[in-house]
Amino acid sequence: MTVLGPTLPLDGLRARMLDQPLLPALSPERYARTHAVYEAASDQRSLLQSWLSTALPPLLGDADPVRVVGVGVGDGSVDAPLAAALAAGGRRVRYTGVEPHPPSAAQFASRLNGLDAPALTPTVVIGDFADHDTGHPADLVHFVHSLYYVTDLAAALDQAVCMVRSGGLLMAAVAPLQPLCALTELLCPWTGRKPWFSEDVCADLESRGLHVRTETILGKLDARDVLDDPRGRGEAVLDFLIGARSRALARDPLVALLDYLREVSLPGQPGVLPHPVDVLLTRVPGNVNVQDVLGDRGSRQR
Repeated sequence: MTVLGPTLPLDGLRARMLDQPLLPALSPERYARTHAVYEAASDQRSLLQSWLSTALPPLLGDADPVRVVGVGVGDGSVDAPLAAALAAGGRRVRYTGVEPHPPSAAQFASRLNGLDAPALTPTVVIGDFADHDTGHPADLVHFVHSLYYVTDLAAALDQAVCMVRSGGLLMAAVAPLQPLCALTELLCPWTGRKPWFSEDVCADLESRGLHVRTETILGKLDARDVLDDPRGRGEAVLDFLIGARSRALARDPLVALLDYLREVSLPGQPGVLPHPVDVLLTRVPGNVNVQDVLGDRGSRQR
């Protein structure tokens, strides 16, 4: 994988954090508020929505009904375009969203039930994925930005693989460590828990002898307010970026963090940051080859 940006400013930040206490964690309410601001500052979600609703339906063949399990679906904003695309032409779609946060689960249900798709049957499960049993093998199990938070990555993927029918698809959209998640890994108060990024997920799947195809969607994050006013207009984006209350950062670490963001900014665009997400596609042994069906859809492939 190509590393976007130099490591030297990050090394400086790491050195300045050695004698600092852990930063305060984001409360659930602060997480939700900062997440919304962060998403509004990035085009990644819209690119991901478009890619999933275009690329995934052909991979699922003509199964009718088609069964989907989304893990950590949040408010359903990523799932709704996919569900609508799958239900196009009247195909029956059984779409289950697993979400531990009740308000988000309610938004998921409302969003999918509001689609003009009579053949779509959405179901929401409020709880942890570890406790969920599909009852039927799924054609697709997907994790969109939700694997960072699982305690046991191998166990989560074990369960997902077991849920997918033979020939079905497992998909995970996960950010790579570089350039932005290196900050989250360093500054978020993980309290002894390891975060998982795309490199970890890919390695785990490949260790099972599964073939993984990776599509990298290259978004952009507008963090200019972070550079200009990190304690004011840019605070929400910075909080979500590092997964902690940035206001608690001492001056020297804050300066080093801002230096890193300047270094990894896109050429000629200070504060506009590369915001990639890796889409990992794994076919549970069956008859359809992911690479043959996908072809080149305009994202970077490797």
